[in-house]
Parts: sequence; C-alpha cells; structure tokens
Amino acid sequence: MTLLSVISRPSRRAVLLAGVSIAALGASSTFAADYPTKPIRLVVPFSAGSGTDLTTRLIASGMQDALKVTVLVENVPGASGQIAATSVAKAKPDGYTLFFTTNTSQAANPSLFKSLPYDPIKDFAPITLLSETPFLLVVRKSMPWKTVKELVAWLKANPSEASYGFGNSTGQVAAAAVMNAMDVNAIPVPYKGTPAAASDVLGGRLAFMFIDTAAAQAFIGPEGDLRPLAITSAARSPLVPNVPTLLEATGVKDLDLVAWLAVYAPAGTPTDIITTLNKVIHKITSTPEYEARAKSLSSDLKPSTPEELGAYTKAAIESWRVKIKAAGIQPQ
Repeated sequence: MTLLSVISRPSRRAVLLAGVSIAALGASSTFAADYPTKPIRLVVPFSAGSGTDLTTRLIASGMQDALKVTVLVENVPGASGQIAATSVAKAKPDGYTLFFTTNTSQAANPSLFKSLPYDPIKDFAPITLLSETPFLLVVRKSMPWKTVKELVAWLKANPSEASYGFGNSTGQVAAAAVMNAMDVNAIPVPYKGTPAAASDVLGGRLAFMFIDTAAAQAFIGPEGDLRPLAITSAARSPLVPNVPTLLEATGVKDLDLVAWLAVYAPAGTPTDIITTLNKVIHKITSTPEYEARAKSLSSDLKPSTPEELGAYTKAAIESWRVKIKAAGIQPQ
C-alpha cells in the first residue's frame, strides 16, 4: 500500500463524518421546507400602542393567515430596546422568534451607549426593511404655544420647569438636536414606550415630546389633546399639511430625521426560512389595505431584500452616529 493510496482512500471516520454532515444538511433542508409547524413569536422592543407595536400587529394578522400558524406579538420594552434585542439575539435560530424593531436598537444604540450586550450586525439575520416614518413635535393643546419658537422662548424663560420625554432614540435625538440648535436646555425623561411619555405630556408633567406619526393618531386632530408644532421629515406630510417642517419652524438646516422599521431573525437562521418570511411579509405589505394604513400614518413603505437591509443597517449605524454627535449627546 502506497502513501498516496492511504491519503486518497477515505477513512471510516471521514466517511461517517461526511454521512453525518449530509444527514444534517438534509434535516435542515427538510426543516426549512416544513416551516412553520408551531407558533411564531414577534418581539417588539416597545410597549403596546407604540407605532412599532401597531404596525407589527397588523403584519402579524396577515402572517397568521398566510402561514396557518399562531403568530404572537410580545412586547419587551425597556433599556432603549436592549432587553428585547438581547433576547432575540440569544434565541434559537429556527424562524420561530423574529424581531420587529427600529433604528433605536439596530442603529442608534451603538452611539448612545458605551457598550451593548448584543451586536446589531453579527447577532441578527436581516429579513426586510418595512418603512420609514417621521416624528411630530407635540405639546398639550391647552398650552399657549402655537409655534416651535414660542415653545423655545418659554423653555428659555422657565429652565427649571422645562422637561421632555422620549420612548425611543428618534424622539431623544430629535429633541436634543432641536435644543442644541436653538441653544436651550430641558430635562430629558426616558420612558419604556411612547404612549407613557404622551400620557405625561397630556398630564402636564412634560412640556413636549417627539412622537411618531403612527402613535400620534390617537392624540392629534380635532378631538385630540395634543398640538403638533413641527414634523421631522424634509417635506410636509399630507397627514398634517398645515404642520411645518423643522426647517420651516426653526430656520435651522439638517434637523430632518425619520425612524425606520425592519424585521430581523437571530443570526444563523436558515436561508430558506429567511426567504420564506421575506416573501410572506412583502405580500402582506403590498396589499391595498396595508398600503392605505401606511399612508394614513404618513409611513413611506420601503420593502427590501435581506441583503439590502443588511447594507441599510450598516449605513444607518454611521448616519445615526453623526446625528447623535451633532446633537451633543454623550454615550452612557
């Protein structure tokens, strides 16, 4: 027996290992083909009633009809989305735990905190981008302020009484950017979600807040008790056409800011499952009913491939780093 024949002839151990590998691949393929066979959990990093929660529940209903399994929405608010993100990152990558989240956990947190218990790139498998949504600067309707400049004048005259709330990074960064640009200070008060902050604006415990247009629907309008003073998008919204942009309201450039919503799975989730979920979600968000709902919330639909969302997330991390630095926010 030559040395060449020994090297060329596969060992019994190699054959067994190869068999195990092939079997594992076959099992994985079969698993993906059979997916789903049990309830799917959609984790939301904000409280019930937030814009992210409302959109997720709408998609959950469509997923349940399309996939013929129970689809549960689980609200895990707190720590600026870190608790929810960490739980999803550590979940089994089998397609039964998904993360419906925003720029808060995936793009802003790396610059808002000195360290994170998860990696927004390495720990997640992108599925699809959903939408981009502007925020509204709102105050209690019973207050005398009709413009941003009137609010700023009051904040300067009453620094000890000035406070604002936020339930996500967009609200935090938008408020800090405006105050920095207008040379005014106010006490920031973090909340686990937008609805709780809005409740305290209504109760007079906060002077103002930035709220996403989806969650704002319950509070603005003729019957609402909050008054929008400005919108964070670059152009006015058909939803509130009489509300000026921040540029119009302040005369300061580069204050426009939008939140985005996307779907991720734990890293290592089989590609076949990612593809299935991408197709199902796109089918739901392309229906006239969903498109009408998105339009009513001033959300700009942005469906994507998993690869596009991956690139979008990386670019967003850098974009938010620049905005957070410009707003004068120091990482905690």
